[in-house]
Amino acid sequence: MSGGGRGHAPVDGVRRLSATEATFAYTHALKRGGGGLTTSFTVNGVFSPERVEAAVELWLRRLPLLSLRIEDTGGAGLWFRQGEPVSPDGERLWGLRVGRASEGATCFSLSLHPAICDGYSVGRLVRPLLDALFGVPGACAGEEELPPDTDELTYESGGVCGMCVPGPARRAPASHRGGTGPGPGRGRPAGVVREGGGVTLDLGPQETRRLRDWCGARRLTVGGFLATVLADAFARESGRREVTVARAVSLRRRYAERALISEPGCVLGVVRARLRAGGAGRDAVGAGGDLVGRARGHAEVLCSAGRDWRPERRGHTAIRRAVEREAEGAGGPELRVTDAGSVDTALGPHAERVTGFRTVAAPGAGALDGTLHLSSFKGALSVGLAVGAPWVAVAQRELTDAMLLLDRR
Repeated sequence: MSGGGRGHAPVDGVRRLSATEATFAYTHALKRGGGGLTTSFTVNGVFSPERVEAAVELWLRRLPLLSLRIEDTGGAGLWFRQGEPVSPDGERLWGLRVGRASEGATCFSLSLHPAICDGYSVGRLVRPLLDALFGVPGACAGEEELPPDTDELTYESGGVCGMCVPGPARRAPASHRGGTGPGPGRGRPAGVVREGGGVTLDLGPQETRRLRDWCGARRLTVGGFLATVLADAFARESGRREVTVARAVSLRRRYAERALISEPGCVLGVVRARLRAGGAGRDAVGAGGDLVGRARGHAEVLCSAGRDWRPERRGHTAIRRAVEREAEGAGGPELRVTDAGSVDTALGPHAERVTGFRTVAAPGAGALDGTLHLSSFKGALSVGLAVGAPWVAVAQRELTDAMLLLDRR
């Protein structure tokens, strides 16, 4: 791809990519798939290929976003266009695999380009597919609007980053205080699923509740706590004392014209901070470690950066150059964290038909970077982890220990 200024639209162009969308598009291209989202889920029931194909046709008709391609127009930068791709840069922005699961169920794997979907809107793209698959009356009757170019909208609020829990520390539940035994998980290992180049760690509802209670009592979010755990592992494996942590924040409520922003799409702010790492593993969380203090300090830094964040007005050439520098690893390792919250509401009436809803965001091949994607479904936490292959086992062990096995006094 090559970048450029705003320029003129191609003849069949839909609109120019916003700065956020262009950043993810260049990252995806230059980091060989970096930022791409893969969501897997299982649906109760067995469906014929004809029924699935018919459902996909209705799904595409309802969501014109999925018919777009990204075209590099040179001087005019990156544009969304419709129709068949005319160059290698115009690849399809989604992919769907369907297979038979055990015990009368069907498994789906949906891959989405990061320029058309962020971690907060995955469920909003899956639900119309399920509406079509189950023949929900009128569900696919109308078309959803394409998301607008956020560069043209009026930014209103800095908001918060969501890495810490405001207010004074809550008193920890009695079952979580004191003692020298294992933490919230009582020593039970997290479920581990490997697929799509990533690893997903699943906690049950009870273990999820214990972990959230433990973090909330210390004015931390689960995402903020686990980000610090993984940042320590990044620092140790790379031989550095500092790691960049990038927090992805949904901006859907931060524009005056928020009513124009549909749920599907890429509407993100990325807040970065250089965080000083400490020890890792059991030594960090026990009585001799200060992981909680570091996590709280990291959250304050990121929340401050989130309040100060404002959209950048950059041309696509500048965006591409910045992504090229990142791809070369000039700034050291980076960890990107997204906490998408619960997907139950997004799936609506289909939530009871679905099991094993997991999303992993790919960091791209060969880089000492990583992504941590958190979401919950039916009260159970799912942590999607994608890091460089040489140390994925290390990162997996650190997260598992932090969630379940450590003494958290």
